[in-house]
This record gives sequence, structure tokens and C-alpha cells, in this order.
Amino acid sequence: MKRGRAVLIMKLIFVVCTAIMNDVATAKGDHADRILPLKKKMTVINGLEGNLQLTVHCKSKDDDLGVRVLGPGQSFYFKFWTCVFASTLFHCSFEWPGSGGIHRFDIYDDRHDYLDCAYCERLVKPSGVCKYTGRTKKFDRCFHWKNESM
Repeated sequence: MKRGRAVLIMKLIFVVCTAIMNDVATAKGDHADRILPLKKKMTVINGLEGNLQLTVHCKSKDDDLGVRVLGPGQSFYFKFWTCVFASTLFHCSFEWPGSGGIHRFDIYDDRHDYLDCAYCERLVKPSGVCKYTGRTKKFDRCFHWKNESM
């Protein structure tokens, strides 16, 4: 009786996992090979002072999110699926009046961000990008630009 119950439980787990993976593949297109998928939401905020507009262009290997222009304090967000065994990377370029050119930053990288946030927030400043920390409730993890303006 115990063996039959164990087999039934294993079959049930298999069916549930298959259904979840099918939903993920349907929602995103082609990620059914991922294990433990997590939906992430990324918000990018214009933190420039002086009433400056921020031009943002974000993309990954698979998705180009297009160019956005954010007014002072404005934000935009995007959603995506990621996974413990995947290598999701979204990188963005930023430009604003007087910036001296284009600045780049890896806005989301599984290697660093997978466990940090489900609702990720990034504040763009002239010196770089600051990540919101849930523990402190502040944008206190700041990073300089990936490469200086070109």
C-alpha cells in the first residue's frame, strides 16, 4: 500500500511540474527547459536632478525592449522569467542632456540578482545605478557605469 501511494504522489508531482513548465513556455515562448522558473519585475527610475529627461534602451539576448524616454522621477517596468540554472542578463544604455555620451549598465544579471529581488528597482543617477535593498528600504547599493561614456 505504501509503495502504491508513493508512486501516485510521484505521478502527481510530475503532472503538476509539467503543467507549470507548460504555462511558463506558453507565457514566455520557449523556456520550457528551465527548472524552477521565477517571474521577475524590473523597474527603472529616472533619478537625475535638474529636470533632465533620461533616454533608456534595455535588451537581453532574446528581447529588445526598445527606447524609452523618462521625465524627471518617471519610471518604466518590464517583466521576465528567469531561473536558477539560467543566465538571464538585461543590459541597458542611458543618455541624458550633458551626459557626455552613452552609459551602460547590466540592469539585471542572474549571477548577482537572482536571489536579491523578485520586484527589482533601479535608480539611475549621473554617477551610475543604485539598487533598492528591501532590508534597508533604500537605494543604497550603488554601482558606477559599466564603461565610461563613449
